[in-house]
Amino acid sequence: MSSVDNRLLILDANVLIDYCAADRWVLTLISQHVGRINVPAALLDEVEDLDESECDRLSIQVVELPLELLENAGKRRPGLSYYDHLCLLAAKEGGWTCVTNDGRLRRECAAETVPVLWGLEPMLDLIAGGQMTVAQAQEVAERIHESNPLFITKGIVGRFLTRARTAARRPR
Repeated sequence: MSSVDNRLLILDANVLIDYCAADRWVLTLISQHVGRINVPAALLDEVEDLDESECDRLSIQVVELPLELLENAGKRRPGLSYYDHLCLLAAKEGGWTCVTNDGRLRRECAAETVPVLWGLEPMLDLIAGGQMTVAQAQEVAERIHESNPLFITKGIVGRFLTRARTAARRPR
């Protein structure tokens, strides 16, 4: 793997769904160049367009979490779904970076000192590393907006593009 910083990532279900709807090949690029994507097997239930064989094809690692962690995720925190709580606990336990657009999950990650990224942010590393152009990232971001306009607004896409142009100018 030619990883930018050898991070281990966990993407929440909504981010996985967004990339599957827009361009699932970006998941492979992220896993190969930004940080290996780990997906708990239990989380795959939430993502209709993704199964274990597709994860394997996309260089996504499906992980079986310990039963105790799965049980602890069932002891929900206010405002977090079972799957969001599972992402938080798995990220904390594994030392993974949580990739999510969910405000509540982001706050809980911050409170637990779990590194966190917005859903579009891994593409900034791809741009900076030369694996993706700004135009390609813009196309993906716009497709994500089209499939998820409530949470990935035109404003979010616009701010992302500003950051993408800056990332493209970073020396490699």
